[in-house]
Amino acid sequence: MNKTKIRFWGCRGSFPTSDKNQMKYGGDTSCIEVMTPDNNLIILDMGTGLKRLGHKIINDTSYPKEINVFLSHYHLDHLHGFLMFAPIFDANYKVNIYSRRSKNKGLKDVFDTLLQPEIWPITLNDLPADINFIDLDDNDIVINDNIRVLNSLHAHPNGAYSIKLQIFNHSIMYATDCEHPKHGLNQNVINFANNSDILIHDAQYTPEDLKKYVGWGHSSWENAVDVALKSNTKKLILFHHSPDYSDLELDDIEKKAKLHFPNLISAKQDLTIEL
Repeated sequence: MNKTKIRFWGCRGSFPTSDKNQMKYGGDTSCIEVMTPDNNLIILDMGTGLKRLGHKIINDTSYPKEINVFLSHYHLDHLHGFLMFAPIFDANYKVNIYSRRSKNKGLKDVFDTLLQPEIWPITLNDLPADINFIDLDDNDIVINDNIRVLNSLHAHPNGAYSIKLQIFNHSIMYATDCEHPKHGLNQNVINFANNSDILIHDAQYTPEDLKKYVGWGHSSWENAVDVALKSNTKKLILFHHSPDYSDLELDDIEKKAKLHFPNLISAKQDLTIEL
C-alpha cells in the first residue's frame, strides 16, 4: 500500500437513523478510518459506524493489531460504537484511545462512567484487549517519524477538538461538532486547517436552519466552505449530517456548496478516498 486511505464508516450527527430516504448518505454516526501507507490504523471518533469497522478489522488479516483512536469529544454519538467494537473483545489487539480531558474527568473516567452496570453489562475490566486511555494536551502525538497528530480546541458545548493528521507529506484536518461565532469564523480553526489536503468539516445544517440552533455547537455547509476557502484547503468534505435531512436534502446541500467550492463532496457511508 503506497497511499493513505480514508473510509467513512459513519457520517451522521447527533443520532443514528435508519429511514429509507437517508440511506444514500447512511445512518451511522461519526467514525472515520485512516489507513496510512505504512499500515498504521487511525480511527477518528467511535460513533455507531465503529461496529461495522470492528468486524472488518478482525476478519481482514491485512489490518494491524495495534489501533490508535482519536476522539473529538465525549458526546454519545461519538462514543457508543465502543460498546460493540469487536477488537476490544480480543486479547490480540492493542487499542490506544486519545482525547482531551473534560472539565472534571480524564478519558478513562469517562469510559468508566459509560460502562456503569445500569447502562451496560460489561465493564472495562471484562475486556481482554490491551486498552490504553491517553489524555491529550497541547503537545503533538508522534506515531512514528512519518505520522504526527495535532489537536486544537474549538467551540462546542463542554468542549471539542479539531484533529489534524500529518501523514508523510499530506495533511488531513477533522473539525466536527464545531460552532463558529455568529458573525464570522473561528480564526483558530482556519489557522489549524491551513493548507490542508483534505478538510472534513461539520456541516450539520443549512445556513437557514443553523439560525434555529445557535449554541448547539454545529456549523452550516456555508461555514465549512468559508473555512476551506480561507485556509487554502485543497479538498473539502461535508460531514456530520443532520439526522433529519433526507438524501434529497443532502444532495441539494452538496449542489449549492459546490457552486462556492467546486472540489467538494458530502461524506457518504462507506465512501473511500485515497491520497
